[in-house]
Amino acid sequence: MTTLKVTTVNGEWMNDWFTLDAQPAAFKPTFSRDGDQGVTAQAAGRLAGLISAIDADIVALVEAPSRPAELALFIEEYLTVDGTATYDFVQGDSGGSQKLALLFKPDRVAGALTPSDEVELFIEPWLADVDGDAVLDEYAFTRNPLCCTIDVDGITLQVVVAHLKSNFINQGSEMWHDPARRPEFIRAALRNRRRIATEAMRIRRATEQRMDADPSSAIIVLGDLNDGPGQDFFEELYLAHNVTDILVGSPYRPERLFGHAQADVPENQRFSAEFDDFVTEEAHRRVLLDHILLSPALTNGGSPLTKVPGSGLVEHQAWAAQIAGDGSARDQRATDHRPASVTLTHS
Repeated sequence: MTTLKVTTVNGEWMNDWFTLDAQPAAFKPTFSRDGDQGVTAQAAGRLAGLISAIDADIVALVEAPSRPAELALFIEEYLTVDGTATYDFVQGDSGGSQKLALLFKPDRVAGALTPSDEVELFIEPWLADVDGDAVLDEYAFTRNPLCCTIDVDGITLQVVVAHLKSNFINQGSEMWHDPARRPEFIRAALRNRRRIATEAMRIRRATEQRMDADPSSAIIVLGDLNDGPGQDFFEELYLAHNVTDILVGSPYRPERLFGHAQADVPENQRFSAEFDDFVTEEAHRRVLLDHILLSPALTNGGSPLTKVPGSGLVEHQAWAAQIAGDGSARDQRATDHRPASVTLTHS
């Protein structure tokens, strides 16, 4: 019996650690983010320590650096044992300074390829109303999903790495607490969530097309979806929906419903990020932003490759092991997101 562990990791602005793109790829000794300075070797070492401790066979990496040469340097410097790199990788070409990448152990999988005959289902522009003005405009992903096909002992596994549009609004707290500017903030927040929702809908439509053509398709959608289970303030009071539900599918087609790997995690541990929510005035709000969704064939026996029951995780222990001090500085932590994992098997 073969097992395959799959993990999604947010690298938290790995691009900060490297020289400018116009220069040869190299690590900078120190880096800055939001006015704070950090030691590159400490931050990079903690992220590598986290990845090594999880020891997944496939790692979806979001907020990867902007150039493949930089990711190769990270692997060479921090994820190499006895002269052999632990991982090979495929990196997407969309996302500016926050690229998407898929790391994989070459001795466990035959290869990770970007399928040119299917990727257009995801990345071609489409019509959507993201402004709420009842006008359909052409829209495209903020960061194109990284669509890969992996051969696992002759079984095809399709992997879609996603990092959907951020909810972040510059000077958001100031806008929210200023009665004159609050309506502007609300409009921006709703626009961002509509953009996230239409990106999720596009991924859902593409996966449905694959399953309609082949119901036994083994598909994983994973990454930072910038949305958690349930509705946040704006989703509940203004939009009446969230993003994860769109990706999972409709109960009217139960045979096409994706399974959520992190549903295995106890509810009080089902979070991957923690922050102070200035809108609801909730301190240390916990939300699951990092998800692993599995096509029905991976959970109902429709594929030779299946999920190990109860194997969905949020990697709290591995994440906490890399914290120094209070973890508030970037070089005191591996990342500000706890990774999510699941294990697949076939015999």
